[in-house]
Amino acid sequence: MQQEDRQFITALARGLEVLAAFRPGEGTLSNQELARRTGLPKSTVSRLSHTLTRLGYLQQDGDGGQYRLGLALLALGTAALAGYDVRAAAAPLMREFALANNVSVSLALCDGSDMVYLETCRSQARVSVQLATGSRVPLATTAIGRAYFAGLPPAEREALLPLLAARHGGDWPQLEARLRQACADYRLRGYTASFGEYEPDVMAVGIHLPALLPGQPAMALNASGPAFAFDEAAMRETVAPALRALRLRIVPM
Repeated sequence: MQQEDRQFITALARGLEVLAAFRPGEGTLSNQELARRTGLPKSTVSRLSHTLTRLGYLQQDGDGGQYRLGLALLALGTAALAGYDVRAAAAPLMREFALANNVSVSLALCDGSDMVYLETCRSQARVSVQLATGSRVPLATTAIGRAYFAGLPPAEREALLPLLAARHGGDWPQLEARLRQACADYRLRGYTASFGEYEPDVMAVGIHLPALLPGQPAMALNASGPAFAFDEAAMRETVAPALRALRLRIVPM
């Protein structure tokens, strides 16, 4: 499709692929590792990393050929986050919720077959779920992704299915059944769950957040905690009702 699109700028797309190869929490990457992650020739990556460094989107560490994300991206990221009004409204309420319920709580939106975290607040517990702003998690196996999916209009849900099928390959038939069951659970209970499916030691519930304003995307909230501290009963009977109440404070129905 992209090869047939005369408006598509391949060189720009490749540069963005290089930037997207960096993952939350990582330090520096070499051109060799960037080439491996993007599938681009190392010579192409070298030219792209040089250009991105000149523009401030990458920063080179000394003469060792290692790159980290540059400050120019920070300005773009700050501008992008500021465009989501719900984040500013939700953040203080999320901090209060995390402390009161001893859990981590996150706000995310959909990007392809992933959910991208816009805001995360953790409790003061010694052990908590370690995901931060910018982290990506799969839609199909997480409570936050299932909540986003379950709250969409039927036509939008169906439009996502081919993308999810391509992402998960042979695992998709089983995951699709779980995703459809999550939709049925959401209609019945008002939340979705993922108990040890994404990470064996993580218990999580999620809830859909409709768009606050025209033109803004729907999002989702989750609350998660370690399995040694929260069993399924605690998540369903205590955390999930509290998360539903939090949603009403953020987006009054």
